[in-house]
Amino acid sequence: MKQKITGARRREIDRAAKEILLESLRRGLATEETVDRIRQALPEVLPLEAWRFAHGWTRSEVSARLDMLYASDGLAPPGIDQATLCRWEHGERRPSDERIEYLCRLYRTRPDRLGFGVDHSPADVDHLQRTGIIDAFPYTCTESEDDLVQRLKAARERINMFGLTRNFYGRDEVLSVFEEKTETVPVQIFVMDPYCDSRRDRYRIEPAEAAMEDPERYVREVLRPLYEVTLRRPNLKIFLYNFPCSYAIEEIDDVCRIMLYGHGKRGTQGPIITFSGNTSAHAHFTDQIRWLERLARTETPPEPWASKGISVRPLILE
Repeated sequence: MKQKITGARRREIDRAAKEILLESLRRGLATEETVDRIRQALPEVLPLEAWRFAHGWTRSEVSARLDMLYASDGLAPPGIDQATLCRWEHGERRPSDERIEYLCRLYRTRPDRLGFGVDHSPADVDHLQRTGIIDAFPYTCTESEDDLVQRLKAARERINMFGLTRNFYGRDEVLSVFEEKTETVPVQIFVMDPYCDSRRDRYRIEPAEAAMEDPERYVREVLRPLYEVTLRRPNLKIFLYNFPCSYAIEEIDDVCRIMLYGHGKRGTQGPIITFSGNTSAHAHFTDQIRWLERLARTETPPEPWASKGISVRPLILE
């Protein structure tokens, strides 16, 4: 029989879950990664409760949000009480299939991720192999960041990074990798101009204020540390561009990692897919890096890009 958790331990779990959520928000981690972190640190917490913790909601807030979902479908709000939600979260009762469907809609996930059932979806391996997919992560997480760092450390020919902000690049442990690799490998980083209209438009469709939404903070905490490395290491070059982007590209030797951006989602919530060389998908992304490089080599972009106001220019800070 499962041992009952004491009230004192429940309070400790609540405090610990809040600390994990705050750390995840500071790092810009996806909700799914926050759920995984909560469950790893607090093994007593079942999936349904972990998803509530990862959103920072109380049970009364969950009940109110479920009521709104029902009302938006033209149905009578169920008015689920906190005691019922508590029993669901602690595995003492199972919600009906209808309630599970609405919980999935509320948390924007699958039933198996909430602890109800198992995902048996098969993968089309042959199709994936033809596409050149060699690795994938469902969202930005510790494993995806470790994978990037290891690929950077192992680079032998080139490192090219393109994306919206990627404040991950400004961390001390990543900066040191960039600086070390510039001794043997050319490193180029293409980031969106912090003050351009495209960047403001991108953050208008973020679901909540992002840590790097303030351009001055982004320059201070990310671009300036990177720029200071360029002063010591001329093999590191940083460029600003001024147009929209739908994904980040990280080209390391003959591999491309792609991070997909979405509307109404944080950038770190998008999947990360790794493509190997010698495939049409890989060429699709590396061709865009080559295009950026051509634009960066000229003060005035060639047509039709000049008349469209497209700019790729070196970063210069005072």
